[in-house]
Amino acid sequence: MNHNPSPETVVDDVPGAPDADRRLRDAFAEAAYGFTPPPVPLAAIERDGRRRRRRRRAALVSAGIGLLLAPLAVFTLRLTVASAEPASEHVRPPATSPSAPSQSPTDSPRAGKVRVVKPGQRVTAADGTEIWLTEEGKFWQLPDETDAEPRFRSVVDGNLDMSTPNITLQEQGSGDGTYFLSGVYVGKGEAARVEITTVSGRPIDGTVLRLAGNEKWGAWYATTPALDSVPQTSDFAGITGHVTVYDAADRVIADQDFTL
Repeated sequence: MNHNPSPETVVDDVPGAPDADRRLRDAFAEAAYGFTPPPVPLAAIERDGRRRRRRRRAALVSAGIGLLLAPLAVFTLRLTVASAEPASEHVRPPATSPSAPSQSPTDSPRAGKVRVVKPGQRVTAADGTEIWLTEEGKFWQLPDETDAEPRFRSVVDGNLDMSTPNITLQEQGSGDGTYFLSGVYVGKGEAARVEITTVSGRPIDGTVLRLAGNEKWGAWYATTPALDSVPQTSDFAGITGHVTVYDAADRVIADQDFTL
């Protein structure tokens, strides 16, 4: 009967195999017995670990500082850019001159000018008196009479001659010695200015006030301190001596002497 040899049987069949294997094991054992392993470098490992931890902490701190400084850097950059812009862009526009006419219904025009207004549009004189026109005539209200009915000079009641050039006069004095002078003029043409002189010949700057499209009549007004003394023998108690209304070509539209 044939039998398959086992691995051990095959090895044993090799001449000298057990002795060689044993000698090899003995050589390794002898070499290992004479070898002493070096000590573990614990101190070096700890130092290396500490260095690694310090580097990680430094990296985290740097990142945190960067996050904190980022907004400051952006603000600084914006401030630098803003400071580099031309200074003219930050200059405020000049304030409107007080003498420039505004568009409000109570404009205060400069003396010696003409104002073309709408019916009922009020204009404020230098002393605070308001004056306005309608198709019926001239209205005015003094600063200390705001609770009273406005004063009125009609052009439709028949008491004013509308057929020939003429000028009316109303004078009101205040407690501080200021006079408000005003009146209605009748004459053909577009009035452009008015000349006023006192009884002593002193000129006064006045303003013409007329309705848009009306070339038949209008009003005039002025304010002045009472610097003129009226002669005691005069029957005329006012300070206004003469009023003349002109058009843009300096042609006389109406003229009136109030000392006669």
